[in-house]
Amino acid sequence: MNRYPTDQRRRDLATIHMAKKQLGMDDAAYRDILWSVARVRSSSELDQAGRSKLLDHFKACGWKPTPKVNEWAFIDKAAPDRRPLLKKICMVCKSMGVGKAYAEGAAQRQTGIARKLEMMDEGQLWLLAGVLERTRKSKERAK
Repeated sequence: MNRYPTDQRRRDLATIHMAKKQLGMDDAAYRDILWSVARVRSSSELDQAGRSKLLDHFKACGWKPTPKVNEWAFIDKAAPDRRPLLKKICMVCKSMGVGKAYAEGAAQRQTGIARKLEMMDEGQLWLLAGVLERTRKSKERAK
């Protein structure tokens, strides 16, 4: 089952509403723009082309999208002997569609200690990698 279109739609709609808020639009002005740009009264009625046109319009109005932050960037700064293990954790998380916070939450459930991945020792990282891999395989079997 491909969830990309639904996930992309949700991200686009969230971005549209953040842009609306950042531009300080009231609801009436927002609905007028929706109508003039895409001939709809609600963003839920927008197709991909309409969402793209609306975001382009917001950019023309002065909205500047915030750049995405790479939550896994710390791996490049980690000790060379820990990088492969951190990359493994990153890849498993990405394959499940979860982020760094999920991995840290799994580690906290496992050890009872809230700790950032950057602060875990090698033994804790090995255990976490194993837990995440078993979780990934379990979720794949459940599909």
